[in-house]
Amino acid sequence: MRISEGDAGARRAHASKALCPPKQKGIGLPAAIFVITLLAVITAAVYQLVGQNAQTYQEQVNSTRAFYAAETGAGFAMNSLFPPEDYPEFLAQPTSCSDWGAGETFPRLYEFSVEGLNQCSASVACEDIAFGGVVYPTFTSTGSCDGVSRIVQIRTSYE
Repeated sequence: MRISEGDAGARRAHASKALCPPKQKGIGLPAAIFVITLLAVITAAVYQLVGQNAQTYQEQVNSTRAFYAAETGAGFAMNSLFPPEDYPEFLAQPTSCSDWGAGETFPRLYEFSVEGLNQCSASVACEDIAFGGVVYPTFTSTGSCDGVSRIVQIRTSYE
């Protein structure tokens, strides 16, 4: 039996239709695209959170360093008002902020270069506050490290 060219062409067309149906149904490709998009969004969100966490941590470290710089500046000021007993040459110190000599006026600026406070500074101001006949020298120390500032205030008296 001989197959004509028309029958052979019909068989080829039928065979190719069987291999590639004209309308495939399924959700494989849309589901894969959705999953990839979802993973990309989650990855971007996690990356942003990690970046914010690192920035917050650095600000927290600088805030702590600024606090210690302010505390150190206030300590220097208190030491100038109440000198250590082991150093008798410092015993003739003023009793108020206005009693300091011309070369020792406020505000005072301290630049730190020690480990931990490197590139930090403290600016210390002094103000006398009188209450009930008693003068209270009040030191306000502002510590700064990498754009972060903290303030420590100490009020004291000889009474």
